[in-house]
Amino acid sequence: MINIEKKPKILVIGDLMIDSYLIGSCDRIAIDAPVPVVDVKKEKSVLGGAGNVIRNLASLGADVSVMSVVGDDDNAKLVKHLLDEVGTKSFLLEQKGRKTSKKTRILAGTSQIFRFDHESKNNISFENVKNLYSKLVEKINAFDAILLADYGKGVLTKDFTQKIISYANKNNVKVIVDPHGSNYSKYEGATLVLANIEEAQKISNIEISNDDKILEALKLIKSELKTEYAIITLAEEGIAILNNDKLSVLPTVPLEVFDITGSGDTVLASLGFALALNNNIYDSVEFANLATGVVLRKAGTATVSIEEIQSDQVYLDKKLIEKNLACKVK
Repeated sequence: MINIEKKPKILVIGDLMIDSYLIGSCDRIAIDAPVPVVDVKKEKSVLGGAGNVIRNLASLGADVSVMSVVGDDDNAKLVKHLLDEVGTKSFLLEQKGRKTSKKTRILAGTSQIFRFDHESKNNISFENVKNLYSKLVEKINAFDAILLADYGKGVLTKDFTQKIISYANKNNVKVIVDPHGSNYSKYEGATLVLANIEEAQKISNIEISNDDKILEALKLIKSELKTEYAIITLAEEGIAILNNDKLSVLPTVPLEVFDITGSGDTVLASLGFALALNNNIYDSVEFANLATGVVLRKAGTATVSIEEIQSDQVYLDKKLIEKNLACKVK
């Protein structure tokens, strides 16, 4: 487990959204169209996108702040209310005519039938970039780390992202990025960019097919993006880390996958949490593996606590001891 001596102070900047769920049962097809009819029994709304990163950080015990831009609509009011419930310090700007992101999922039992999105994807205004950056300059020394949660909805423009990273570097504040899209140059200089295999292939232009190619891609990512660390998430195979030009792969935690919704948010939150407390990259990745394992066993957009992670760690340690004892008996 990582060293947790204090409450890390973490700033999240990115695209806030609402994950809305209409939950019911389905036992018939509509007469007027060949579609399933869901009899809705329950409705719930939780923070999604950067908001889910915030929920996970708060659940882990971090002191969380957020900077973002929302619309001037009812969904923005709900976002603010949900952030207040989590206890987040918020600096939110409203942009006239902008739609606050909301993703509505229709579920029959635990099966997702349909999803529809209500959102804006255009870049935020130059004036809002200027105002957000001014607030960052004012508050930078209050944070141990900054997490950039980019979902391609327009808050993290290239100019704004580069300004954040540059100013954070000048003030020795770590920046961990969950990227989006194909223009990865905007994340140049970050402490760490979380890349999956598909993203790593786009950044490096290397087709990843074996360990040699993983190592080659890691070296190129670190060189091209000028990051302090280079990692690639390898789905069920774990996470690959570059250390002194050598490859290390930390295996994923054995688990039962129930729902992958929001698991990437948990990786960003847990890695940011651990690195903000100055834990090394290996311990931080192991912590993130455990955190993600907990969330993957839950339905919908979920969070994880330190207690749940510790419980999984104890369970895995016990299984490892039992395995070693069995090997000795043989």
